[in-house]
Amino acid sequence: MYDQLPHHGVGLGYRLPLHDQIVANADRIDFLEVISDQYLYASPEKIDRVSALQDRFPLVPHGVGMSIGTATALDTDYLERLAAFVARTNAAWFSDHLSFTKVPDTDVEQLTPLWFTAESLAAVCRNLRQLKRVIDTPFLLENITYYFPVPGSEMSEAQFITRVLEDTDTGLLLDVNNVWVNSVNLGFDPYEFLASIPLERTVQIHIAGGRQIRHMLVDTHGAPVAEPVWELLAYVLDRVPVKAILLEWDQDWPEFDVLLAHLDRARALMTARAAR
Repeated sequence: MYDQLPHHGVGLGYRLPLHDQIVANADRIDFLEVISDQYLYASPEKIDRVSALQDRFPLVPHGVGMSIGTATALDTDYLERLAAFVARTNAAWFSDHLSFTKVPDTDVEQLTPLWFTAESLAAVCRNLRQLKRVIDTPFLLENITYYFPVPGSEMSEAQFITRVLEDTDTGLLLDVNNVWVNSVNLGFDPYEFLASIPLERTVQIHIAGGRQIRHMLVDTHGAPVAEPVWELLAYVLDRVPVKAILLEWDQDWPEFDVLLAHLDRARALMTARAAR
């Protein structure tokens, strides 16, 4: 399944304040990831603007509001709008997070961790099957950060992720910064975590930076990628023929050359590992 997907290389999360610099440096950016939720209810003009980027870049829709872990069925209007956007971008795959963001009639506006239980697993798998009945484009799930041990869990996060991916034949968007942040805050070995999930399902990787806030490392998407995250990236690339690496930088933007240098470093790692 994953072998047939195109190689996208190294890309950047599309953010409107960076639009002009992204277009001006199209030769150094292999693809763009766009936040799909920003376009599901957008004006035709806004959708046309992002669609015009297809002349220069492959686009990958990435969601934040599907709420795949919600105990109830997924919102059908949301799925239909998402299907139309995925088709419009001609995406090779699309993604969202292994989390919940909604409860009935309420949007909690936060990527909230799931209980790692059989009941939660059943809800996620049911929702994934509903999603795949509506959209046949390959879908990836992303691991999230969370800042406290999830109480009442019956399995580890790694066991839960493995069951979800294997029971539903779903691909992985592996955020290695999220793995690093969780390992620091929750006190586990990130390499043991990676060794215990089905890495072979990794299609895309996210890299990003965070900041130490008091006694906690926070995933801010507003700082340089930390050296341990680069090392985790290299570890995964040594083991999996990843199709794409994406730099997320959502605030506190530096000079654009700093973003390009991150892309160059990721591309060099990807190229070196592919040549082995």
